[in-house]
Amino acid sequence: MDHPERLAPGGLVFLGLMSPERPLIPPTLATLAPGYPPMSREWPRSVVDRDAPDFVTRANKGRLDLSREGGLFGDDREFLVAVEVHEGEDDWWWARVRLAEPWDIMGAGSASALGSGFGAPEFAMLSTSGEVIVCGTTGESSIGTVLVNGFEDLAGLRELADWKAGWPGTQQQERAAARRWLESTRH
Repeated sequence: MDHPERLAPGGLVFLGLMSPERPLIPPTLATLAPGYPPMSREWPRSVVDRDAPDFVTRANKGRLDLSREGGLFGDDREFLVAVEVHEGEDDWWWARVRLAEPWDIMGAGSASALGSGFGAPEFAMLSTSGEVIVCGTTGESSIGTVLVNGFEDLAGLRELADWKAGWPGTQQQERAAARRWLESTRH
């Protein structure tokens, strides 16, 4: 993937790919993490109806507020975003990026690299510490963002990671990444 050019329309400055040896949750697991809420609460989210005027602008604001308040990034505005390492090969890893001005992740960013078209966000983002996930969501009549934290202790997600780490159909890099993440978060 030509990362700088594909991420630039969304207002993301590409700072480089993360080392695959770093024990981060694999992007494919990060995108599934919102499906494993803890019993005691729901994940914080921001949702905007597609029929709302300026729905992409509102969704961008909701994503920024949720990300800032939830700890995706600090004053440096740096975080990780899942990118396809080799285009067309379905192997995803984390790229370090900085949020520039202006930016449009839910619109132009979704159209160029982070989704399945303008206003159709399908991205996964991770804090540089690896502790906060922000995922874009696309519903039948809405778009939005969900924030996930404390996910390393979710039994169902850990079971899925363990299964992916052992399943021969999982790409070798993802199997190794799942094992590293599981081992680094074992208590």
